Amino acid sequence: MILQELQPSRSPDATRGRILAATRQLLGRKGRRGTTTREIAELAGVNEATLFRHFGHKDALVDECVRTYCGTIELRELAASLNGDLAADLRRLAEVLTERMESARDLIIMSLVEEEEVAMSDFAWRTPAAIKEIVAEYMAKRVAAGDLRGNPFRLARFFMGMVFAHVIGRKRLPDEPSADSPTIDFLIGIFLNGTRLKP
Repeated sequence: MILQELQPSRSPDATRGRILAATRQLLGRKGRRGTTTREIAELAGVNEATLFRHFGHKDALVDECVRTYCGTIELRELAASLNGDLAADLRRLAEVLTERMESARDLIIMSLVEEEEVAMSDFAWRTPAAIKEIVAEYMAKRVAAGDLRGNPFRLARFFMGMVFAHVIGRKRLPDEPSADSPTIDFLIGIFLNGTRLKP
């Protein structure tokens, strides 16, 4: 991904967006440790003072970058709207999770590589924990309705883990080309066969 040159803008939102896009590009290439605020500011076409005025410090900027590009807001809206056929709902959740993980693959890998640092360990798992909370809320509703059995948080973790394994493993262990493939249906089938309450 190459950050396109943007016309200078006086809009704080546009400036913030340029800073986040520059951060995303550099994090994907160099990781958190290898990326400096000076490089981010240069790529975004702002000075470091502007960067700090918008985000306070590097950790807050990186945190906001991951939150922005991982789509927790969109996922929460989707999960709140699901209340139909269980398999169809889970398929839609899996498709969106797959799309979000694929689009943020560079950030996910960066987080996994750097998570062993004490300073990074909480940060690395903050966004996945927020996503897990959203998925667990949906699972809790379906457990309460008698459609699924098990602990909602455990169900969410394993559901997300299956999607994660598909997304991260696809490049090294290719089987299906995209999120629209039969792989999602296969994933849903495995999940439901182990968790759905039998009539």
